[in-house]
Amino acid sequence: MNSAINILITLDIHCYPYTEKKIPLWIQETLQLLDNLCIEATFFFPAVLAEKFSGYVRMILERGHEIACHGLTHGPEEQYNLMPYEKQKAILCEAKKRIEEVTANEVISFRSPAYKINGDTIKALEENGFRLDSSVNPQRLGILSSDITNIGWLYAPRRPYHPSFNNPFIAAKEGVLLWEIPQSAFILPFMVNTGIAFGGEFLKFFFRILYIESFFRKNPIVYMFHPEDIYPKRDAYNYKFEWEDLLPSKLRGFSIRKVLFHNKNPEKISSQIISLLKMMKESKDIKFITFRKMLDLFCARPSFSSREIKNKEKNPSTNLK
Repeated sequence: MNSAINILITLDIHCYPYTEKKIPLWIQETLQLLDNLCIEATFFFPAVLAEKFSGYVRMILERGHEIACHGLTHGPEEQYNLMPYEKQKAILCEAKKRIEEVTANEVISFRSPAYKINGDTIKALEENGFRLDSSVNPQRLGILSSDITNIGWLYAPRRPYHPSFNNPFIAAKEGVLLWEIPQSAFILPFMVNTGIAFGGEFLKFFFRILYIESFFRKNPIVYMFHPEDIYPKRDAYNYKFEWEDLLPSKLRGFSIRKVLFHNKNPEKISSQIISLLKMMKESKDIKFITFRKMLDLFCARPSFSSREIKNKEKNPSTNLK
């Protein structure tokens, strides 16, 4: 692997709570920002949106970024941690195929909607030819997410690993080719929502801590935001309290947490993200890469080829195209 600290900028695409008609505007604004800073990023698209905005998907690819899979619809029905294996396999197969029809390139990277997965997700991803996943938030407190029953995050590895088919939050001893590249997290996730809730300076401090950790442990830093987050003229998110928000939901968690994002200034949020990205860019010995290029670095390891061959010999069904 290279000696630089690898930073993976990721963008999750969806349309709620806004209208999807604005997505092209958000993408154009995001691409301009990334161009200005010379940053490569990975865009996670649900298949239905990749199809609706196929021209913009190709534009993203032409700029040197990666298109990855963010599920089929990103709808409330797409709860991978609750789905049986066969259903996950079918949905992921369809999502991958439909995105690849748009991109004319193989899609190898995945992030689950709301970061919800189980062991069957890992198996279904591998069976469908995915090589990378980024749905694990190591040491993140689940109570602050929509996945409040997930305790696996608390003990998940902080460095890239091959996740187990039985438990995606532990490393497999053998037989798994898929790589898990964890979302950077500790109690809180390193993503735009944390900055919205606690401020841009807090997120910069968070990055400094992750930078020090990465300097010594060589694990990549993964940051997530949405294209709409950097658009300064969008409407502010307004939260309307309901008593049921105080009760835990297996699908939504504690909805009362949304008060943290209530009526925050979109211009300030945009400025926070831009300032953070500039700080990253100015940091010493960093390199922005896509997930696909991260896989190239894994493959360049001397030990990689022998392990892959061994796994393929033991598990012919996991052979990837």
